[in-house]
Amino acid sequence: LKFWVEPNAALPRTRFLVSLPPLEGARALASGASGGGAMADGDSSKPVAKPSVRPADRDVELFNEHLFGELRAYAQVPDEFVNKGWDMEQLKAGGGKGGTLMARVGGAYIVKELSKSDHQALLSIAGSYGRHVRSGETLLCPIYLHFRDIESDRCFFAMRNSCPKGPFAAMYDLKGCADDKTLELDGQPVKAVHKRVWNVGMWCGKGSWTEERHRYHGGKEAARSVDICMTPEQRSKFVQCLKRDTEWLPSPHPIGY
Repeated sequence: LKFWVEPNAALPRTRFLVSLPPLEGARALASGASGGGAMADGDSSKPVAKPSVRPADRDVELFNEHLFGELRAYAQVPDEFVNKGWDMEQLKAGGGKGGTLMARVGGAYIVKELSKSDHQALLSIAGSYGRHVRSGETLLCPIYLHFRDIESDRCFFAMRNSCPKGPFAAMYDLKGCADDKTLELDGQPVKAVHKRVWNVGMWCGKGSWTEERHRYHGGKEAARSVDICMTPEQRSKFVQCLKRDTEWLPSPHPIGY
């Protein structure tokens, strides 16, 4: 879960209001649940081509397009939503441990590469995922496309970018574990400087740490104990969505994101 905080002059200097990830896409998807029959399960064995869907203007195969096409339609996202505005050269590491690459398409969407295991996971859960996001509000970023780039034989998915444009007073990536970290502080990104086993100098005391390492470590400590101010109504809605999402998430390995 990514949280961003924005200073509010009406609050004490050390307090912030939280902007929760927007649920407009989830509401649009959920509204479709009352409009007809149940969404069919995915058929991962039959990738298809669709002339109107050409991510980065390239030839692709689409997986479970009968499902993701419905999700786009309910959210009023056109088939051509990632045809322009990015190319394969713009893919770069997103900062996660998996090392998969991603590209932002304007401010609205993200295209992210899938590892082999995540590709298989998305194939298997697509039907269940579609029903979940159409039947109620969710904190999960909406996924609108799953495809294979034919020339490179790499698999990707495209989702809505639920984080608004910064800069932010602070932005956190909170997972409830040792991976909690600060992504942005005082309008500046916090570079990840890991204490890997081969970085011997980092294990001999903090005196050898760089300024960037100190900033990253301080951001991880801050993320573990950050206080997030919400109204009772915000908290109630957030907890309900979080509970619903975590009860749905399949095991043992859904998808890294």
